[in-house]
Amino acid sequence: KTNVSVNLAICMAQMGKKVLVLDADIGMTNADILMGIKYDYDLFDHIEEGLDLKDIIYEGPGGIKVISGGAGLLKMETFSRDKQHKFIDQLMNLGQFDVLIIDNGAGISRESLSFITFAHEVIMVTTPEPTAITDAYRVLKAISFYELKPSAKVIINKVNDMSSGDEAFEKLYTTSKEFLNIDIENCGYIFDDSRVEKAIMEQIPVVISHPNSLAGRNIKNIAAGMIEENSYKKNISTIQQLSNRFIKIFGS
Repeated sequence: KTNVSVNLAICMAQMGKKVLVLDADIGMTNADILMGIKYDYDLFDHIEEGLDLKDIIYEGPGGIKVISGGAGLLKMETFSRDKQHKFIDQLMNLGQFDVLIIDNGAGISRESLSFITFAHEVIMVTTPEPTAITDAYRVLKAISFYELKPSAKVIINKVNDMSSGDEAFEKLYTTSKEFLNIDIENCGYIFDDSRVEKAIMEQIPVVISHPNSLAGRNIKNIAAGMIEENSYKKNISTIQQLSNRFIKIFGS
């Protein structure tokens, strides 16, 4: 999931977009390892210690920028309402960026659901394994239950061939259509590719280390599709509306 987020961000940057990645995997932030960079500061230093947001933005590979959620995400529930509003306001007003990719934690938590509330769209990364499809359905069920989004996009990762990708998506689509009030769209497949593991070991994203690999080409195509259909226009929701939903989920 994080690997896909980072590589998508780099592809979008290569297309001329200014991209910021928020490493928001609660307690398990690891985008830095994949990119070979080191975080000295994270969101905790911004929200709790008052460090300027621009001072916790790091230079990533391929021209992208990165923020680590770090302990700030674990502490978010304890923050005052004013601090939560301040964080959301500043994050939403990062006008220098064309794209903000939030690399959310796997599974369901109040923190991960809260970040979904102010994302323009949800892109779920799963694999063809039955357990992974079940987990993806549970996340979609939570999104539908809390009425966070009317739709979501799905990327099937580590597919062996097109038919396995089609089968995995069809299972998720059919079940969601029957039981949930949410539309899902097939965003594309990423083939299982040994060069992805090699890139992880090298701490260089695969679209840089092996740009012509099968997985690298798949990710480029997905990124191009997202850009072409203008997926990243500004959200029409107001910051106040987003803040209210965010804080409701956190239960502050």
